[in-house]
Amino acid sequence: MFTKLIHFLKMSWMLTWRLLVIGTVLFAGRHNDILPWFAIGASAILVFVFNKTLRTWPIARLLGGRKVLIPADSWGTDGNSAPRRPQAPRGTSSTAGRGPGRPNVGTIPTPSGYLDTASANGRMTGFEPKAMESRAVPRLPVMMGAPGAGLHGATGMTQTNINLGVQGEENFAKALELSNQLARFSTIWSVPVPDQVQFAPGPYGTDIDCIISTGSAIFLVDLKNYKSGDVRYYSNGNKLYCDDVPTGMRVGEVKTMSRNMEMATNAVRHHFPQANIVPVVVFMPTDKGEGVIDNVVWPGGVPAMNLTEFLSVLSNQQDFDWNLPHAYATGRLGNLLRMGASKV
Repeated sequence: MFTKLIHFLKMSWMLTWRLLVIGTVLFAGRHNDILPWFAIGASAILVFVFNKTLRTWPIARLLGGRKVLIPADSWGTDGNSAPRRPQAPRGTSSTAGRGPGRPNVGTIPTPSGYLDTASANGRMTGFEPKAMESRAVPRLPVMMGAPGAGLHGATGMTQTNINLGVQGEENFAKALELSNQLARFSTIWSVPVPDQVQFAPGPYGTDIDCIISTGSAIFLVDLKNYKSGDVRYYSNGNKLYCDDVPTGMRVGEVKTMSRNMEMATNAVRHHFPQANIVPVVVFMPTDKGEGVIDNVVWPGGVPAMNLTEFLSVLSNQQDFDWNLPHAYATGRLGNLLRMGASKV
């Protein structure tokens, strides 16, 4: 019973903040007063009646019929999942790691080996680099700045990482255009993070990859051009892990999730407290498709999702209009881009 109580409390919290985020983005917060009660009631029914508990974040998986509920009794008392990993191949340990689910807090899964790239392709999206390499980088009147412009001449980065970053931003613009999203919104590219006090480019030397203003929100987008394929990303503290699903091996190096987006979000919200500022980290697909983002949250509570998931979020947004209340903030953020350019 104690275990189920833990599941109930965790699920209530998980559903509450997720529904509040969705309510804020889709309904401008009009129903946020009743959503916590709905979350508590749904959690009680799922845990105490159906003996189930939520496993992953993406609401798209729940709506799409993919399994996101597992028996509550199979979870530890700390509320974290330990689902079975696919059978390990001969010569490796079948008990290595925690598999595709999120590891127990305070533990680091031991991989059965290491891979430089995924052993198999993930879900192919049509937005892979090779699929879009013949498309020109879009240039529309609603775009301020140019995708990848902030990375040219960047210091402290290898040329390989600079090239990957530029490719990620350019392909993000192409994906927005290909999905008929780009012309609907106002986009600002490679925007310097503002100073925490005065509205001017801060001394941090970091950019917001893309700012997208829709009919009800201003999205601050941080793009990641990480390894992908049939992999699963999960986090432990501020560490980001990538596991190869078929083999159970670790893919690439463990990454440290920076606080850049938290800092950028706090600064933008400070200058525009009335605007609905929504930060998000978006994983771009590689030529091996896209993997699974398993409940990954960047420091500061910034959710991470795949490109296709974010495009689905945008598809439900109203078109941007310069007569909207937050259009003032959009215009000022465009001025911030120009202020940054004048310093170069």
